[in-house]
Amino acid sequence: MTENTTQVNPTADSGIEQKQADSTTQVEAQDNQGQTGRKWGVGILILLGVLLLTLANVTVWASFTLLNTNGWIAAVGTLTQDPAVAGMISQNVVNELFDETDIEATIAEALPPKLQPLAGPLVVGLEQVADRAVNALIVSDGFNAVWVGVNRVGHAAIMKVLEGEGDRLYFQDGNLTLDLNDIYNYVEDRFGVSDLNLVPQAEEGRLVLFSSNQVAVLQEGVSYLNTFEVLLPLLTILVFVAAVWVSLWRRQTTMWIGIAMVITMFISLIFFSGARSSGLTSVQDPFLRELGRAIINVLIHGLMIQTIFFLIVGVLLIIGAWQAAPDSAFMKWEASRKEKEAAKKTSESTAT
Repeated sequence: MTENTTQVNPTADSGIEQKQADSTTQVEAQDNQGQTGRKWGVGILILLGVLLLTLANVTVWASFTLLNTNGWIAAVGTLTQDPAVAGMISQNVVNELFDETDIEATIAEALPPKLQPLAGPLVVGLEQVADRAVNALIVSDGFNAVWVGVNRVGHAAIMKVLEGEGDRLYFQDGNLTLDLNDIYNYVEDRFGVSDLNLVPQAEEGRLVLFSSNQVAVLQEGVSYLNTFEVLLPLLTILVFVAAVWVSLWRRQTTMWIGIAMVITMFISLIFFSGARSSGLTSVQDPFLRELGRAIINVLIHGLMIQTIFFLIVGVLLIIGAWQAAPDSAFMKWEASRKEKEAAKKTSESTAT
């Protein structure tokens, strides 16, 4: 009887195992490389998102506060009824009034010689009475109505200038232009003349009164703000959504988005607070400097509230991603709740 024996070649088996090991190592290296690329891509998207969020935060605030008449009135409309501001204005008015006129000398001349030493105390009393009267006038509803009306008309007029609107007088490309075409057409039709040229300096019926590069820059800035006030928030949301979608670790990515938002908004709050306290330091007149600072404070207050809102959103994203972890207290509670509901349904079905 003949036995067939199969001999195993150890060298061949080891070669196969080595190839399999090399193939596995190569696949793992490719996976690690792909994961590293995704991590970099997610990181870049998060960084881009917080930069867009910072720009969107300022742009939305500027559009709805600085460039919107109703937003402007909502911010500065009650400024005159602020006791600190009213006291500052009334004190400045009274000081200017008493500095321009030597009231003490006038009172001393009107008093008998024996009572002339009382002129100084009388002036002090008059200053106090005048200060209280002016202060009461400034905080009154009537004065506030005037303040609101002047601000509404002035802001609307300024925005027309910056947006290049207007029928006959308007700013465009930094040029204050007077359009004479309607006048020309009326005179030509009324008197039957043609090729009327009342103002030789006018080109095509438009006379440039003066040019300003600064106004041109402001107009361009207003144009950009009007364009990006909606686009920037949408881009911010899309970039954050893309970061989560690309990531293989979506819960952790959501948490890092929240952390980045909190850090960025916290830095923004520090910057805005510094800008509010150091604004208008170059203004020489103390009254104008303090009044301007009060206006800046009420304007930036809205920006800081908006920034705090985004910071809270970031905190909520961190908490939500943290509690979405499988071993978190919330997920354990949710699992326990589902188990109790399943056990209750099982017991009810058994009883029936």
